[in-house]
Amino acid sequence: MPGHFRKTRLAAMLTYDLSERQERPLYEYLYLCIRQDIQTGAIAAGEKLPSKRGLAKHLGVSLITVEGAYAQLVAEGYVRAVERKGYYACELPVVEEAGAGIRTRSARVFRSSQPLRSLGDLDASREGEPASASTGSAPAFIADFRGGAASSGLFPYDGWAKALRAALAEETEESLAGASHFQGSLRLRRAICAHLKGIRGVSVEPDQVFIGAGAQYLYHMLVQLLGRDRKVALENPGYPRLAKIYEGNGVQVCPVPMDGQGMQVSALRESGASIAHITPSHQFPTGQVTSIARRYELLGWAAEEPDRYLIEDDYDCEFRFAGRPIPALASIDVNGRVIYANTFSKSLGAGFRVGYLVLPPALAERYRRELGFYSCTVSAIDQLALARFMESGSYERHVNRMRLHYRDLRNRLIGALNTCAIGPRLSFRALDAGLHFLMGVQDCPDPEAVSKDLEEAGVALMPLSHFVLDGSAAPGGPAVQDGLIMLGGSASSSGSAMSGESGEGASRRDESGEPGESREGTSRQESSSASLMNYEDRGWFMVNYAGLREDSIAPAVAALEKVLGF
Repeated sequence: MPGHFRKTRLAAMLTYDLSERQERPLYEYLYLCIRQDIQTGAIAAGEKLPSKRGLAKHLGVSLITVEGAYAQLVAEGYVRAVERKGYYACELPVVEEAGAGIRTRSARVFRSSQPLRSLGDLDASREGEPASASTGSAPAFIADFRGGAASSGLFPYDGWAKALRAALAEETEESLAGASHFQGSLRLRRAICAHLKGIRGVSVEPDQVFIGAGAQYLYHMLVQLLGRDRKVALENPGYPRLAKIYEGNGVQVCPVPMDGQGMQVSALRESGASIAHITPSHQFPTGQVTSIARRYELLGWAAEEPDRYLIEDDYDCEFRFAGRPIPALASIDVNGRVIYANTFSKSLGAGFRVGYLVLPPALAERYRRELGFYSCTVSAIDQLALARFMESGSYERHVNRMRLHYRDLRNRLIGALNTCAIGPRLSFRALDAGLHFLMGVQDCPDPEAVSKDLEEAGVALMPLSHFVLDGSAAPGGPAVQDGLIMLGGSASSSGSAMSGESGEGASRRDESGEPGESREGTSRQESSSASLMNYEDRGWFMVNYAGLREDSIAPAVAALEKVLGF
């Protein structure tokens, strides 16, 4: 947060002392100032913000600075953009003390009837494992957009080898060969705390961190900690393997629909669940960001009962390509109801089985008391090498290189799709973060049939309807009705802000600089803020490009042209 700053109103203008920004970039400091005013009520809910050009001229900064601040506010849900009208402050629910609850807004709920698809290929789409691993087959694809292994040549061999050698040479025999603390290496837990504070805005102590061999093991431990007699709410559409993990542990799963702001709180209450497992910073598979208003609503839901928790799955937080990283939900938790979970599988590879939980203090104490007899499942040498790798800055540099690589790969793929013969019929969502995005195909009556035809042509691509946990999709693509993702029609939305870099994520603007029509003719991305937008006559597919080779882009696009040229 910025330090103390002075703000006055000049007519409808905002005035901030930008000299107090210290080392922060101008756009980031301006974003923080406006965000704080919205949080405190100095900027009232529904109040229109100054135009970008007007505010830039008033503050004496560039238009790009104001655009960057506004884009981040829209991405996090503090501000909504109204096409051709401008930017308006969103209403933020107030989280009270535990048990007091918060105000909520009603929303429609949808139910479903289609049976759950096979989990084999869906599993790989998020974990970065070979898509054919579960079946034992190994079909040769020109491009596998279901989520194969990460691009080759990215693992930081030199840096990792240096950290490993240093651990072997400098650590004591007891620390290398002795039994690890059941929570994991204290040195690694401290490094994780420093990483979370710097990157995710989460301030925690090492005794709140628990290290284990990947997310699946840690979820198993959470079930033991929280109890099997629980109902766990999962986002729908969502991650099929996650449902399988909970069900395999005897836990009842309650798929809860999404709307344009995130998991529906009204439907969450109706489900009877006492735990909600969510991906608020980059929802899987839609890619949308849970708005700040919805985050407070979810926190309020958790605070209403003494044993409710939110599990924040921050699975690919390292890869945001535009603006600042979205702050973690745990960073605004004041009642100790958020369990933060993450792994290193996206940044270091699926085979690097190191994950961690950050538990609220009360739960951490319960874990030590009830489950402290378990041994840590990650080898001591791996933990100590990883700690050194993070402490030296090598991990951050590696992630930065990967981010640049994937952003360039995404841009090349989107550019090829936009300029191909079927480009005018394509639209894209959720390009700002993560290693997957959504592609909408106009006049696509049967995405399932298209997926099969593409597979025969050498391209593996899954319809978004495959990720519906309770089978709510009929044949055809997703649809949006009254702000809900309705996977039974022919349109959908991710609900995330689409502003990006180098024009590939530019929102459409009118001449006044407010939300409007685009000057860019090559990008057909759909933009949205707090509410989903309804696009008809499109079938939607999830495109995971993590394992895509650059030399596969052209033949893959040619195959798409051939199949989709109907």
